[in-house]
Amino acid sequence: MKNIIWAICLFMITTSATAAEINFLDNPVWNTVLEKAKKENKVIFLDAYATWCGPCKMMDSETYKDQAVADYYNANFINVKYDMEKGEGLLLAQRFSVESYPNLLFINPDGTVLHRGTGFRKGPEFTDLGQNAQFLISKKSAMAMSNVQFVKFAEEATKFEDEDFDQMSEDYLAKQTDILGNADLIDLIMNYANSLPDQKSLAYIANNKAKILQTGNYTEDDFNERLISLTLGYSLSEHEQLDDEALDFEVIKTLLEKYVPEKAFFVYHYFKSQYALDNKETDEAISEFDAILTNTPTKVTFDQVCNAMMNIGPGLLSEGKLETTLKKFEDIKLTEKDADKAYMKDFVKAIIYIKVKDFEKFKGVANTMITSTGTPEKVKEDLKAALERIK
Repeated sequence: MKNIIWAICLFMITTSATAAEINFLDNPVWNTVLEKAKKENKVIFLDAYATWCGPCKMMDSETYKDQAVADYYNANFINVKYDMEKGEGLLLAQRFSVESYPNLLFINPDGTVLHRGTGFRKGPEFTDLGQNAQFLISKKSAMAMSNVQFVKFAEEATKFEDEDFDQMSEDYLAKQTDILGNADLIDLIMNYANSLPDQKSLAYIANNKAKILQTGNYTEDDFNERLISLTLGYSLSEHEQLDDEALDFEVIKTLLEKYVPEKAFFVYHYFKSQYALDNKETDEAISEFDAILTNTPTKVTFDQVCNAMMNIGPGLLSEGKLETTLKKFEDIKLTEKDADKAYMKDFVKAIIYIKVKDFEKFKGVANTMITSTGTPEKVKEDLKAALERIK
């Protein structure tokens, strides 16, 4: 009896080990595939292969037998394989412009190609390809989705960096009677929407902080940071920027001062500095950043300038123009409230050096900080861990 039980267990282990595989229909009649896709309301995944294709065989032996891949594709697609050099495959190769192998096609039930990939894909990459296809399917019906469905779509759009999403979210919000009408719409605005239909919407959000905070999902800091992002995003939108050739910085400044007055000075000059640096206007970037440095701590907090310095410093260093700006940063006089943050002046330098992979300079600053009594113990631990990683 014991031997029988072990035999059963071995059989189950063996079958489970070989069960991971995409269930393909091999060279079926194409019309029956379309009918099956329509009936099950699924997209068709078509593996267009050739018998001589090495990468195709690798897909068969590796990718298609990956458990996660098999589970995902079997659940979401009608999976078919066609030898594109014989039978109906010859006609499908012409119809779908298959010129290389493997050609990985995602086809709507009406027979139109929705998405495709080419070449060998490992398991995770191949799953991403399928998820991208699923996203494109949902994208077509996004504007008719419920609020909760649209938020899920927004998450996927962000993941795939969809270029159309900003306009889609703006259009979706434009048709709402109350853009803060429920928790799902608030989640959309707080996490995903980068543009708004009009300034009236921006003003409504700015004046209804309590409505957002009462969901219990966001703090006042979350709201304040998001309002900055939405204000800046709206000021850069085509609603306000009427010249395609050049940014109207006065519009940006006006809206920042209207909706986030306490942080307007910092955000405006930091944005101009980053914008100039991105456009290789290094001297202009330095000039704008100087305005931040010379107004710390009167108009800019020490925390703000530290974060800004860590972000803009690597760009200035790559242009060979960091030292003067870094010296001005180090010369900032700390208020009594910020006295315990003096170590940040060295920490900022350490972050800049590690971002540009200048590990020797990083080591020098890090080791100095580790031996300093003014460096918090947690920061010392992080620096030691970083030193270990770059050995």
